[in-house]
Amino acid sequence: MLNGLITFFTGSAQNRRKYPRRTGPFKAWVALGNAWNGLLCLDVSGSGLGIVSQTPLGGEANFRVQLESRIVTIRAKRVWQQPGTLQNKPAWKYGFTFSGIGADDWDAVVRFCNNQAVAVENKAQSELELVRLKADDVARLIPKRLQDQLLAILVERRRLAPLDDKTPLVQYSYGGVIKRGNLALHRLAIHSRVRDDATGGVTSYDTRFLFDDNGGNIQVEG
Repeated sequence: MLNGLITFFTGSAQNRRKYPRRTGPFKAWVALGNAWNGLLCLDVSGSGLGIVSQTPLGGEANFRVQLESRIVTIRAKRVWQQPGTLQNKPAWKYGFTFSGIGADDWDAVVRFCNNQAVAVENKAQSELELVRLKADDVARLIPKRLQDQLLAILVERRRLAPLDDKTPLVQYSYGGVIKRGNLALHRLAIHSRVRDDATGGVTSYDTRFLFDDNGGNIQVEG
């Protein structure tokens, strides 16, 4: 349901709308039957990969790609294909887009494409930066029902004035997907302000939320 958030996040360092792509070739394998067959990964990004294979591939497949010392597992759908030759033998060049990838593997791909170390000792120190969402991005990417739930939590915690017909003065920032146990969770921060009517002073809060891809299992980090 919230895959659009990932698409937004996997962009350039400036606006995350076009993810940096790192070129190879890299060692890679594709699952064919009960075996893993070797092929070449020409490039990889946070949303897809380019492949050269001497075996025709179907519309969707499981891949393993070696990025430095780590092998990541990716399920991807074919977007395009182009016939050709490799070492004077028939070969096919493919473009695939991710259809499934574990949170830890996706984080490793993101770090790799940003020329950061794939293996990190302390994952908390390597969490991706939060990317500010514009108002139209919020409306397009975050369902209204989920927005209402998150804002209600802020009101309950007195980090936001009671909601009315006016647009709440809040700012959303997105931080990608992280893993908590067996769950892959979206990371979102909301900046809110509350005015004290008695003194006129304004107090600001930054509240961090985690939630699953269906907008459920909401957790408040702080």
